[in-house]
Amino acid sequence: MPGIVEQEPAASGDTAPADLPSDDTPPRPYIVFNQNVHIDIDFANKRVRGRTDILIAPIAADISDVREVFIDARQCDIDVSRITASNCEVEAFFEDPCEKAETPKQYRWLASQWGIRKHRMGPLLHRRRKEVSALDHDLRCCTPLNGSLKVILPTADEVLRKNEGSENSDKQFSILNGDGSVRGFRINIPFEMKSNCDGFHFVGCDSTDTRYPHVYTRHSIEPGTASAIFPCIDDPGSRNSWSISVTCPRTLGDAFPQPVTMQPQSKGVASLNGSRKRKHGEEEPQKSGIELTEEDKQLDMTVVCSGYLTGEVIHKDDDTKKTMTFEVDRNKAAKHIGFAVGPFEHVDLWSEFRSEEDDTKLGANAVKVHGYCLPGRAEEVRNTCSTLVTAIDYFVLAFGRYPFESYKVCFVDDMIEETIPLCAFSLCSTRLLYPADIVDTEVETTRTLVYSLACQWFGVNIVPDTKADIWLVTGIAWFLTDHFMKVLCGNNEYRFRMKTMADRLVQIDIKRPNLRDLGEHLHLGSFEAEFMNLKAPLVLFILDRRLSKSSNSTGISKIISRMVSKANTSGQPSDEVLASDPFRRACEKAGNMRLDHFWNQWVLSSGCPRFEVTQRFNKKRLCVELTIEQRQDKTWSEPTALKKEDFWRNVMEEMYGVRGSDVQRTFTGPMTIRIHEADGTPYEHIVEIKEDPAGTTRFDIPYNTKYKRLKRNRRQRERALASSSRSNDDGYRDLYFLGDVMQHPHQMEEWNFHDWDDQVYGFMDQESYEWIRMDADFEWICQMNTNLPPYMYVSQLQQDRDVVAQQDSMLFLHESYEKVGAHPVVSTVLARTLLDPRYYYGIRIMAAAELPRHAVSNGVDWIGLKHLTKVFQHFFCHPGTYIPLPNDFSNKRQYLVQRAIPGAVARVRGEDGLCPKDARNFILTQIQHNDNTDNVYSDQLYICELIEALATCQIPDENAKEPKSMSFSFEDADEDEVMAEPVDKEREEFRRVALEEIERFRRRDEYFPSYQNCFTVAALDAFCRLMKAKVMQSDPVMFVQYLQDRTCDLVRIKACESLVELGMLSKPKFLRFFLNLASTDSSPFVRDELFKILCRGLGSIAIGENGDSEKQAQAQPAEDGLIIERDDATIEAKKKAKARKNDFSVALAALKAETTEREDLQEAIWNAMDSPVLTISERIRLLELCSTLFEEEQSLVLTLKYPTYWTVGRGERGRNKCLLTFKRHYRTRPRKAYATQSLPPRPEPKRTITLNLNRSMSISAKATTPSTAQSPQAPTLASNTKTSDATPLPKPVVSSARQDAGPKEKASIPPLKQSTTQESKEKTVLKQPKHSAAVPASRGAIPSGTQEKHKKSDSHRDSISVQAPVQLTIESQQPEPKVGIPKVNGNTHLAPAKPPKSLKRASTESESSRPTKLVKLDVSRIPRKELESLGKRPKSRRLVTVKFNAWNKLRRRKDNTSQAGSIRATPKHRRPDEKSSIRSPRPSAGPASPALKMSDSSTIMSSPTVGFSQNPATTSNVSPQPTPSSSQSSQPSGSSGKPRKPLPDMRKPLPSMAPSSNPPPPKPQSQSNTAPAPKGLPKLKIKLKPAAGGSSG
Repeated sequence: MPGIVEQEPAASGDTAPADLPSDDTPPRPYIVFNQNVHIDIDFANKRVRGRTDILIAPIAADISDVREVFIDARQCDIDVSRITASNCEVEAFFEDPCEKAETPKQYRWLASQWGIRKHRMGPLLHRRRKEVSALDHDLRCCTPLNGSLKVILPTADEVLRKNEGSENSDKQFSILNGDGSVRGFRINIPFEMKSNCDGFHFVGCDSTDTRYPHVYTRHSIEPGTASAIFPCIDDPGSRNSWSISVTCPRTLGDAFPQPVTMQPQSKGVASLNGSRKRKHGEEEPQKSGIELTEEDKQLDMTVVCSGYLTGEVIHKDDDTKKTMTFEVDRNKAAKHIGFAVGPFEHVDLWSEFRSEEDDTKLGANAVKVHGYCLPGRAEEVRNTCSTLVTAIDYFVLAFGRYPFESYKVCFVDDMIEETIPLCAFSLCSTRLLYPADIVDTEVETTRTLVYSLACQWFGVNIVPDTKADIWLVTGIAWFLTDHFMKVLCGNNEYRFRMKTMADRLVQIDIKRPNLRDLGEHLHLGSFEAEFMNLKAPLVLFILDRRLSKSSNSTGISKIISRMVSKANTSGQPSDEVLASDPFRRACEKAGNMRLDHFWNQWVLSSGCPRFEVTQRFNKKRLCVELTIEQRQDKTWSEPTALKKEDFWRNVMEEMYGVRGSDVQRTFTGPMTIRIHEADGTPYEHIVEIKEDPAGTTRFDIPYNTKYKRLKRNRRQRERALASSSRSNDDGYRDLYFLGDVMQHPHQMEEWNFHDWDDQVYGFMDQESYEWIRMDADFEWICQMNTNLPPYMYVSQLQQDRDVVAQQDSMLFLHESYEKVGAHPVVSTVLARTLLDPRYYYGIRIMAAAELPRHAVSNGVDWIGLKHLTKVFQHFFCHPGTYIPLPNDFSNKRQYLVQRAIPGAVARVRGEDGLCPKDARNFILTQIQHNDNTDNVYSDQLYICELIEALATCQIPDENAKEPKSMSFSFEDADEDEVMAEPVDKEREEFRRVALEEIERFRRRDEYFPSYQNCFTVAALDAFCRLMKAKVMQSDPVMFVQYLQDRTCDLVRIKACESLVELGMLSKPKFLRFFLNLASTDSSPFVRDELFKILCRGLGSIAIGENGDSEKQAQAQPAEDGLIIERDDATIEAKKKAKARKNDFSVALAALKAETTEREDLQEAIWNAMDSPVLTISERIRLLELCSTLFEEEQSLVLTLKYPTYWTVGRGERGRNKCLLTFKRHYRTRPRKAYATQSLPPRPEPKRTITLNLNRSMSISAKATTPSTAQSPQAPTLASNTKTSDATPLPKPVVSSARQDAGPKEKASIPPLKQSTTQESKEKTVLKQPKHSAAVPASRGAIPSGTQEKHKKSDSHRDSISVQAPVQLTIESQQPEPKVGIPKVNGNTHLAPAKPPKSLKRASTESESSRPTKLVKLDVSRIPRKELESLGKRPKSRRLVTVKFNAWNKLRRRKDNTSQAGSIRATPKHRRPDEKSSIRSPRPSAGPASPALKMSDSSTIMSSPTVGFSQNPATTSNVSPQPTPSSSQSSQPSGSSGKPRKPLPDMRKPLPSMAPSSNPPPPKPQSQSNTAPAPKGLPKLKIKLKPAAGGSSG
């Protein structure tokens, strides 16, 4: 019987795991009004202890409804017995969640058991939680992170009684209503930090660390770090006022008291630092290994904290300590509270860099700016932060008042981030500091510091409402920063930066999450925050550009100013919360336009548009026909090359299911098109790109100039003006357009400049316009490709003064190289661009970077190289030579161009992939003759650029084809000598000299350290690249010597990176050392960088970066020197290698294949995870790395200690003494024997089969039933023909469960429950092995359920034979409220009723809790002959005991016709002693279900009865009977239990134990006389349920 197997829907507990674990903890019904923190810092022991008072107010009307509060606390010890609530002793419970990260002593796990550890660390993992808006946090609730500290609140009466005698000044214990009732509680919590990994970082407190000792708090984007500093509500949305008191030593000498070496001691008394044991409760003596000079001991310790300073007092109990108190009167979150303690120097920035005029202009809005740094770095702070005062004054005047009293900047060591904005305070890394003679990093450093300042307005004072609004706060902070940089550096710098960022975003915004969803994924790593910092300000930039074009609109600057003003003056919490929707509505109101499409495309979607623009001038219509087609969907579908730098990002996004939004097929909005027509006049046209299914938009732009003669006259005037122009006072000519230098014929000949030929000039004269500028107002973040000819882009480069237009031209020249190749005219244009100092220096650097592509020997004769060296010679060398002039970096723009040219020369390559001799000697000359004696600025970073160029010029191009040398030797010679390539002595000599120059600067850095040891870093990078390119011999020892702890952090990081790049991760010893270093280094910055290096190393293995060279090394040439690759395996290997570089799943699978069997890697990573210095986030990262590299193993080995016991023995006895000997033993055996039970078999899926018996088969009604010789009679059971009105008609359901036990296993059968009016009787039927049928063990059991309620139209029914599994039981029927009336289908048969949903998963049908499947078998369309022709198998039979209580209601027929509608149950397995000689004629139902047999003629009984009978000797046949009328079948039975009179010619067989073919009807017997059922036999469990629709069958 065929059937359809449907997977049953999984229960709630069987659902697939989500990407992130969810947390269903509801918000807590209380808010925090105020929190006071008192902290005492011990530098010598690196301990932090203190107490905190949290004022909590329940929001319920009755405070008795809130009986407990939950507070976050991590990595601390809390004495819960000392916790009080409003001076009342309370009951509290605390469990540190960070203890889950530690390894229990009894665990013996490995890296492959990462799943068990991840489950154990579940409370520490990031969880998806229903987010509550920040506005609701202020008024309604709070959401603690873990709530690890639970405090039971006292009642209001207890609080009033406890504080009855307190004075009014002391009534700060709680919040009181006007009537004196208690409204809130002040909870006092003492704590002591037991670990400083997550919350604090101590620097210089070890004997091996020679830096100045200081400590500062650590912070992160996600919650969890603030609670590691002090107990609090670690929720970014929960904001309140603060009071922070920090107690620290007065001086640095007090922080590390020196031990007294000369102290008189009495005889026999040891020193405190000696070997004397400490008494109970005595503190451990301080062991200070810090050696301080007398000057250092006198340095004052300073606390720099959030808020403003309110007091500084000497500690009342210890005069060597002092306490500094700070107040934060505005409501701020715990993540914005931080401090730093150390011997900081104070720099008064506001008085040094603010003039009296500016101070008078600002008046009361003038903000004091303070700088703090470690001793000796005050000048660097003045130089680095000189622009902060100007920036804060600009923000105050342009956007609104500063929200706090003052602003503090403190520079500390070992920070991972460059800046951390806190409340009125920013922690900054000392890596940002630079002296006054360094000019290379000032722009980027200034932008970073100004962003941290802008976060005081948006990020600290004004916070995002939800995580989906983080992008808006971040984008506005960067928007303010870039506006100040525009004022500071100019409009060209601002627009060039925006264009560079936009081009970068177009390249990387492929399959990345949108801005709204990005806030949910910031916990994955810093790469998500970097992407947000890139995209968010760009979206606001183009939004500002579009709003500015509308009438009477100043862009979003006015909107920002209005928000700042409301937040500073209103005092409402809602004004300090920023959401995306209100901001959008404000923009729509200001611009008088709808922004729905803009928001959907740029905020709610990902990706950037890619335009393909085609233009054609229609002379008849005098218009320009433009076609704009969007192609971003093609880029979305194309595979992108994987990069090892993005490996960890791909891993995390794949693991957490981060997916980009669907590709936006059409971006809509206005676009400004500027056409420079023949007369030179630019005409702007604004077109609207609308929604189009094809993504193509066409425009007809009118043409205004009627005569092209004006264009020719204009070109002649330009040339005449250029030839007749004279030099001005500055030495430069006033030319008509940029780049028009060196126009004289002898100058062009000297510089080898070329001009367009006459044919191109002819094309130019025939053009109707000079050029077309797409998106002239920079309103789009897009990639624009046009079909404009190159000379139009050259005209745009030279005549358009907009730096964005010039950048577009440079990008076109870069992309056109792939089509055109090297061209002398293009090289001439680039050289003139590089020569003209009126170009923005960024455009000149782009020209220098593009010239090496035109430096080839074919066709152009190295023209690009000649132009590069000629330009450098013209500006920076002595005339006629390449010897450089003394350095003069006073013109910073010219200096940046000077830095770029040597690097461009080093990238010149010939056809053989090698750098030419002239280029190499040029670079070597610059580094050898560099002179910086008269320069006021440092040339250290310029020398680093020369070192990098010196290494680059020696590395051959991998893509170039090296020519094969041929040797014609007719004499007997050595094979190695014949095949060896000739050695280039000049190149070898250059290599030796170049390495000596690099080594000279490396050694120089050891005696005279450079800025951040940049010489050593550049030298190590150059040596690593040369070794990786096989230019010099690999020497890992050169890098290992820099891995000592006292080495500069940047040098150690570069040394480790070099070793990983050289493939040292494959060495087990280095791998263990590297992971040990990455997990035990005291600097968080070093650990973070080493982890990134490890990920890049694994990424290079995943994409097969070094695989090609290894394969080439393994390939052995044949005897004739040829290698013929014709093996399919080789081709398949190449395909896999290519797939590894494009498909991340293939790359990850290849990485797993290479690392799974590496036990050294597993052991090293697993041991690193137990390092005591790692933070929780670092351990989670290593755990995620284990889950990426290794397959999970579910088993776990536990080591348990044997129990111990003591024995005592009596020894020698003296006069007044007795010697007792105690001995400890381990108990390895139990005291008594215990009964052991075998483990239950593993549960297997349980299946439920529903047999569709409602539709009649196409079988003749006169067919006879098979004889007993062909098929054994199934056990039949006749039930009562009458049912009570209160009990619905049952529907039999046979359920079974598959077991792992053998066929001899037996199960019990519970009795069938009947009504109390019926008599019970049990009948045991013996088994007949000869007629049993074996069922394969692989098939599942088939439970069947039918309901026999008939009508007149049902004249034919089928007899179904169902095999019984090993364990079957019978349960009572489950009543249902109503039985539906069956419907008649088109075949005049009763339509099968749909089974109720409760039958899909019958949890009560079996004792097992195994999952089930629903199998529906429909036989209505299967021909009879096909069913009988299916395979036949012998069936084994077992003894089945069925308890039935209505035997006296049945009657037996005299004939041997089988009962219609009977169901036979056979066991699933066959005993070994059973043999089957007769095969069942029943066809097989399928591979997943046992075979079913159907009788030839089946007549349905008149009553809904299911009969079971079994005879040990023979099986009687019951002739079919006609179906009774509907009135008879629907007649209800009475409740007295009297049997209904049977219909004519209807007999019900009664079971009998006599072995005869026609057994006599047995007499009714009582239950006590019934033969008992054998024990241990398999039983049948049948659950009777009524059908939902009441169908018969």
